[in-house]
Amino acid sequence: MTLFDPVDGPVDGTPPALADAGAVARVRLTIAYDGTDYRGFAPNQGVATVGGTLGDWLERVLGQRFALTCAGRTDAGVHAWEQVVSFDAPLDRWERLGADELVRALNRRSDGSIVVRHAAAASADFDARFSARSRLYYYTVLNRVVPDPFLRRTAWHVPQPLDRSRLRLACDPLIGLHDFTTFCRVPQIKAAQAAAGVSAPAPMRRVLDARWSELGDGVLRFEIEATAFCQQMVRSIVGTVVEAGLGRRTPAEVGTALRARDRSTCGQLAPAHGLCLWAVRY
Repeated sequence: MTLFDPVDGPVDGTPPALADAGAVARVRLTIAYDGTDYRGFAPNQGVATVGGTLGDWLERVLGQRFALTCAGRTDAGVHAWEQVVSFDAPLDRWERLGADELVRALNRRSDGSIVVRHAAAASADFDARFSARSRLYYYTVLNRVVPDPFLRRTAWHVPQPLDRSRLRLACDPLIGLHDFTTFCRVPQIKAAQAAAGVSAPAPMRRVLDARWSELGDGVLRFEIEATAFCQQMVRSIVGTVVEAGLGRRTPAEVGTALRARDRSTCGQLAPAHGLCLWAVRY
C-alpha cells in the first residue's frame, strides 16, 4: 500500500530510479537561500519558488528540465543554509562542464537570494530525501523590546520577556519517538487522503535533540533535529513553547498537548521567517 508523507505526499519508501534514457550522472547540490521572496521550495507554476528558480537555472546551463529532489520541502518564507538537492544529468554534459563550473554558472544567474554552495557527483543510489538520516532546523527569536532591522527577515521579534528556564523545560517532552499530530498540519492532509481513498497513518517522528541557546543581546536560537518533519511541525512547536516561556502555559502542558494528538491544543504558529533548514545528515 502506498503511504502518505505529510510533507512530500505519496511515497513508497524507495528512492526514484535513475533515468532510463542514456547515461546519466546523479548530481548533488548544496544550496542556501533567503526564502523571504519565495513561495517555498516546491516548483509551483505562476509563483516564484526556490525549486522552480533553480530548475530554470539548470535548464539554461544544461539544456533541459530536470526533476529535482530536495532534502526538505521548506514552506513559503522559510530559509535554508544547507538544503540538499539531487537530480540526474546527462553524463556527457556533466563531464564536459564539471562541478566547479556548474556552481559558477548557476551563481552567475543569482541575485544573492539563492546560492549554490557546492556541487558533486553522487553515487547512483543517493537521494537527497530518502538517503537523509536527519534534518536540523534553527529557529531564531529576538527577545528584547527594541527590534533589529537587520534581523527582521530572519528572526521573530517577541518583545515580552521570555523565561529561559521555562523554554528549556518545555523541550524535554519532545525528545524521542512520538505521534506529532498536535504539531502537524494534519486536517488538510487527512482531507486530501480521504479524497484519494488513502488511510492516514499517524505522523510518527523521532526527535533526536531539541534545545534553546542564548546568542547574546536578546537573540535566542531554538535547535531541533529529527529523522523527519511534517508540515509546520517546527513552527507549531516553537509557537507553543514560546507560550510556555511567556507564562501562558506550563512546560508540562507542552507535553500534555503532544500526547493529546489534537491540533486544537497547539499554540500559535510561529512566523515562517524565523525558521532555517540548517543542516542535513547523511
